[in-house]
Amino acid sequence: MKTAEIRSTFLEFFHEKGHTIVPSA
Repeated sequence: MKTAEIRSTFLEFFHEKGHTIVPSA
């Protein structure tokens, strides 16, 4: 998996949980 793919999956996971997405976190 590429870093971009991992980040995309991670952001989508948090988005579904209703958390605020902070790319620099």
